[in-house]
Order: sequence, then C-alpha cells, then structure tokens
Amino acid sequence: MSTTPKVATTLQPGDRILVTGANGYIASNVVDVLLSLGYLVRGTVREEKPWLVELFESKYGPGKFETVIVPNLDSEEALLKALDGVSGVVHLATDVSLGADPNVVITKVIAYTEAILKAADKASVKRVVLTSSSASAFVTEPDTWNDAAVKAAWDENTPAEAKPFIIYGASKTEGERAAWNWVKENKPGFAFNAVLPNLVLGRVLHYNIHGSTMKWVAGLLEGDASVLSMLPPQHYVNVEDVARIHAIALLDPNVNSERLFAFAGPHTWVGIIDILKRLRPSNYKIPSPPENELPDLSQVVPAKRAEGLLKSFFGQPSWVGLEETVKAGIDSLGL
Repeated sequence: MSTTPKVATTLQPGDRILVTGANGYIASNVVDVLLSLGYLVRGTVREEKPWLVELFESKYGPGKFETVIVPNLDSEEALLKALDGVSGVVHLATDVSLGADPNVVITKVIAYTEAILKAADKASVKRVVLTSSSASAFVTEPDTWNDAAVKAAWDENTPAEAKPFIIYGASKTEGERAAWNWVKENKPGFAFNAVLPNLVLGRVLHYNIHGSTMKWVAGLLEGDASVLSMLPPQHYVNVEDVARIHAIALLDPNVNSERLFAFAGPHTWVGIIDILKRLRPSNYKIPSPPENELPDLSQVVPAKRAEGLLKSFFGQPSWVGLEETVKAGIDSLGL
C-alpha cells in the first residue's frame, strides 16, 4: 500500500493532527495511517498510556506521536490546550459503554461532539472529521437518520436486553446530527466530513487495545458464540480501510461536507465461520454456524463513493476482502 497520496492534500506532511480517543481500535489505526503519510499526531487519552507512545515510536521514531490527557472531552479549556498548533482533528472518542440510560449516553456523545467543534473553530483548525456509524443512517437513503433507534432508545417499553445497542445507535445518530446542525448554524472556519463504518474487522495494533468488534469475532475461535445472536448479518469493512477513509476525509480537497459510507460488502456468520475453519483447521472450538440465516441484502449505493476515493487517493483498487480482513485480525491477536 502506497503511503504517498495520489492527490494534492489540504494539509501538508509535518502538520499536526489531533485524534481523540487515540488508544481505541479504529483510532489507533487512524493514527498509524496518518503517521505513515508523514503527519505529526497528538492523541487524546484519559490517562497516561506509555505503551501507546512506545507502539508508534518503535515504528516511526521519536517526536512523531504524543499523547495529551483530556479526562473530559466537553472541557473547553482542556480541548483548547490539546488543539494548540493543530491543523486537523479526527474525533473518534465516544461512549462505548453500552450503557442502558439514554440520558447518560446520548447526552454525553452530543456534548463531546459539540465541544470539539466549538474548540476546533476557536483554535482555527482547518479540517475536522467525525467518526459516526452505520447505525446513524438508513444506508439505502444516505441523507436520512436512524430515528427509529432514537425513538426506541427513549421508549420505556423497549426490551431491556435490546436497549444497550439501541442506545448506542441512537447516540451515534444524535451525535452526528448535532454536528451537522452545529456546522450549519455556526459556519465554522473548518471543512467538516463524517465517516460511517459498518462492522469493523481486521488487525488490532496492540494487546492493550480492546479490539471492539474484532474481539467479538475472534471469540468464535474460543467457542464464544455470543456475537452470533448479538449482531445480525450486515456489511463488514476492514479497519485499515476505515482508517484510510478517515485520512481521505481529512486530507482530500475534493471531499467537503460529505458522509462517507465505509461498507466493503455483505457478510454472513456462515461465511465468517467457514473462513475461520479454513484458517484454523485444527481448532474444534469454533461453533456451528446459525441455521436459516438471512443475509443483509441492502444495496449501499453511497459506499461506491468511498470506494472510489480509496482508488483516487491511495491507488487502492477496491476494499480489502473479507478473508484477508479476518486473517489479519486473528493473526494480530495471536489466535
């Protein structure tokens, strides 16, 4: 994979980028891509994480990556300090607690999102990218919102076991919507884009990184079948492709005020389990696939835009395939 963009970029190598929640699964891959392109990266963390600095220093040398402690992402003072000398922002930090109280989760995500936008405007940042989610939109209609999740999140009759995921989806919906509304009303000095990934799989950069959805899928190798009932078949995307789409949203001058849909293609659990059995033929803990599984037949038309940008910006012919993605994930976890 080339680390030289095929287009002139809005920010120049050597410029500093702030990445919030830099120790996260997607965020750490975003940091890695930006460093590979020659940018300096400052990552927000809630507490000291020397292993994270060591991870990137070992690959890119000293002085390229640093962390800054921001315990609360709605603190304007802390954010302005973190944004000193920063040209671009990638806002990935969010509430992934899967909490069951919409008053806590949704309110927090909106507050974090609006706070980073306000601070970025005051700091004269040039570009801001928000990590949203497939859960925030009906993918067949790219300009719509997942209002069904928002309604269900606040509905007392929603089954308790379903609430955490519904509230998460509602928080991403309301967080992204709040961002677009804020940009529309305040007309900041920066360009703004959002990235909407679906099921993210692939490499985990360090054992201290929780690995999010990849860890759930990797659990199948240990006989943990819970993910099969937790998540229906949908579309997957390689985490490194997601990171590249973030870089494009930040750096490509032809991408402004866009929602970029990071959807590589549909998957089924039957297919993923088949891949795992091929990759680890001596592993007998892998559970049987679900019966009568219905695939996701959605046509995600706006994903073609993101795929085209991978080609025009990085020279990448297409999305990384599912088997290569799953292999990278389980290999990185040593499974």
